[in-house]
Amino acid sequence: MFFSENFGDFGRNKFLKEVVFSMKEKSGTPEFSKIRSIFWPIHGFEMKKFMPMSLLMFCILFVYTAVRDLKDTFIQKYAVLGGAELVSSLKFWFVFPTAILVVMLFSAILSRFGMNKTFYIVTSFFTLFFLAFAFFLFPNRESIHLSAQTMIRMRETWPSFLYYIIPCLGNWSFTLFYILAETWGSLAIGSLFWYFANQITKKDETKRFYALYSLIGNVGVFISGFYMTQMSKVQGQAFDTNVKILVSMGAFFCVATMLMYYYINKVVLIDPRLYDPTQIKRKKKKAKVGFLEGLRVVFTSPYMFLIFMLPMCYGIGMNLYEGIFKAQMAETLTNASDYSRMMGILSMVTGVATAVLTFLGANILRKKSWKFSAMVTPASLAVLGLIFFVLMSYKVGGGKTIMGFSVPIIAIWVGLAIDAVGKGIKYCLFDTTKSMAFRPLDADTQAQGQGAVEVIGGRGGKASGAFIQYFILNIASAGSALLSHTYTIFILFSFLVVGWIISVSKLGTLYEQKITEQEKE
Repeated sequence: MFFSENFGDFGRNKFLKEVVFSMKEKSGTPEFSKIRSIFWPIHGFEMKKFMPMSLLMFCILFVYTAVRDLKDTFIQKYAVLGGAELVSSLKFWFVFPTAILVVMLFSAILSRFGMNKTFYIVTSFFTLFFLAFAFFLFPNRESIHLSAQTMIRMRETWPSFLYYIIPCLGNWSFTLFYILAETWGSLAIGSLFWYFANQITKKDETKRFYALYSLIGNVGVFISGFYMTQMSKVQGQAFDTNVKILVSMGAFFCVATMLMYYYINKVVLIDPRLYDPTQIKRKKKKAKVGFLEGLRVVFTSPYMFLIFMLPMCYGIGMNLYEGIFKAQMAETLTNASDYSRMMGILSMVTGVATAVLTFLGANILRKKSWKFSAMVTPASLAVLGLIFFVLMSYKVGGGKTIMGFSVPIIAIWVGLAIDAVGKGIKYCLFDTTKSMAFRPLDADTQAQGQGAVEVIGGRGGKASGAFIQYFILNIASAGSALLSHTYTIFILFSFLVVGWIISVSKLGTLYEQKITEQEKE
């Protein structure tokens, strides 16, 4: 009678299920079947929390994919005197310093306003910028940017090392879009989402929820890429209109991100079954490591130096490869719509590759050694990179076809595969094995080491790869085209991958020794 009057059939069934679940936990019965524990370890009542958080990541990654694909299109096809040669200058002189400033600014806002207000402040800023870009900056780009004649005169009178920086300044709205597109990826995913997730996810949920957050979030990458390919089927003025729609979609999903965040806070977190502050796994505060202190930590420990080499090699290697890959795309795909369509396809392939590699990587980590798991990333990029650079070298040497197929087109598709695999494997194996490498260290060394690797290795790898290309294009051979340096980039890439593999091999040996010693103790 109590159930009928107060809960009804739904309430009675819900109550009984929770009682049964509680009894299973106490009796030691597995929570899920073997198959479900691998693919969907989520309880029915947890869907109220799990799905909104997954949709939150979906919205963030949709925005990131849309603006990431468009930023390259603007620099490669819309910018006056633009092209792949501008990218290294953008990354080194604009994105890298901005990333450091944004980290400082985000910390200041967070400490003053708290997480909730910070989330709305940051997301609102990006929403307003995307709307301003779509309806004012992009339609008036010809009147607000410098003319080609003006920039050519500046190149003739300014120092040669500014050769490719001048177009970045002249096309200032595209440069600003490029910077903020890159910033959204690191800030919204790394700081907003995961900071929030760590605050509200219970200890017993982390291992079950986190991998699936990324998996469902990557559906946003796929859908955004698909949407980009469909909108890029038109050319000329029609595509210009679609660009405004695509940027507006970024603003729309920024608003959706805020609405989802509001719903989670006001509806989900008031349920005591889904949010209990005492059950939250608090992350240990990482030691703040300055640049000079980071260098000391890295270069005084052989083990730490080998860990530091992992993100450095990945960042430099991917930057060297992407420079040639995107330059080849820009040369072959002459229309802005064709270029953006290929970027959309790249995002779709990346989404699928990440999903597949997530399950594959989990099995590799479970069944194989650390050395084998860590070696997968450089070995994969070595094989695919070799194929790509051999194709590009053949093309530069005058080769046009292979078995009747166009070499430039083959190179684009091979390059696309490398990009998708490289990004997918980073999320599921590279980042995980890098984090695992700190396990044998004591707590203080681990905190200092991770801080040093993030400050010096993570950001330094990307900046170093960009600087190498900047040096080649603006100092060693000022004003030259990037594709004319394919052989040089190939040699640098080859040395880098070999050094990466040697570092992983040595680190794997030391890792196993330290783990063995730790187990004995």
